[in-house]
Amino acid sequence: MIKAIVDRSERYTSDRARLAAPADKLGDLAARAAFFTIADAMKIAIPIVELANRGALPAARPLRVIDLGAGCGAMSLGLIETLARLGAPPALAITAIDRDAPALGIAAAAIRDLATKRGIEVAFTPRTDDATGAKLAGCDLVVIGTLLNELAAPARQLLVERALAAIGEDGAVIVIEPALRDTARALHELRDALLVRGAGHVFAPCTRSIAPCPALADPNDWCHEDRTIKLPPRTAELARLTHLRDDGMKFSYLVLRRQPLAVVEGPGAWRIVSPPRSPKGKHEITGCSDAGWVPLRLLRRNRVDANRDLERADRGDVVVVSAVAEPGADRVEITADTTVDRREPAKPTR
Repeated sequence: MIKAIVDRSERYTSDRARLAAPADKLGDLAARAAFFTIADAMKIAIPIVELANRGALPAARPLRVIDLGAGCGAMSLGLIETLARLGAPPALAITAIDRDAPALGIAAAAIRDLATKRGIEVAFTPRTDDATGAKLAGCDLVVIGTLLNELAAPARQLLVERALAAIGEDGAVIVIEPALRDTARALHELRDALLVRGAGHVFAPCTRSIAPCPALADPNDWCHEDRTIKLPPRTAELARLTHLRDDGMKFSYLVLRRQPLAVVEGPGAWRIVSPPRSPKGKHEITGCSDAGWVPLRLLRRNRVDANRDLERADRGDVVVVSAVAEPGADRVEITADTTVDRREPAKPTR
């Protein structure tokens, strides 16, 4: 098991030429089921809660979900768990599409078990098919977990455009990808291509509604999440033995809709894309908005109650700032006259 977990990790990070060639196929399936599915499942909680907090989860009952490249069911399991935690979960009709029939068998058993434990009615339909060419019926949500990075750029775009065509007017397409520089930047490029074509609108993580993605300006930049997670004991022990995961859940994501809606409204809304930095005499954090990818800086002598939320903000938060970013400015100065309002879009309100 340990060797298979490490082998899969290496194929996704440093040895991508072997991406589709595990050293041990049966061991790889076991690694996916026992470790990666559990470790990755709750990544989808971030976009689902952000949608819920904006009243943007589709209203259909049952909620019709297509899980593309479903594998052992990580995204569907995370969806069920998140909806249960939000309370009053809707019935779900999940169609899981993957060319790996044994993995879908594992997903079916795990989803039935979790749905029973959480008291959610789930109609689960596994479909053995190639996700890149499978016909997609009308639905409310399409979830695509760790699949696009395995495809060439044209195939990625075509797949997501087909997913956007399948959802209703209040639906959403949720893409989860690894937090690696190359895979995250490929997701930024896809975002831009879709916006240029007018194929969809970005709901999250961006408060920036236009192309290009400013993270692409510097080849050393990429936007990704690093959220705290407490893994189940067995998964945590496997993480310790393989030295692969700590208490951080790292990933990149994109939520697309057919109708425009921002995760946080307002021209002064900045998504925080870096951890805070506090060199002597100042506090600084990097934000992204329609104004670009820019450090927000607060000198300690300018700290007042109205701007202290900047010091409380962390990666993944949104801050609404009254200061106007000047075109081409290398930073935004938060003065004593600036108001800063911190939002946590992915924090459950219950």
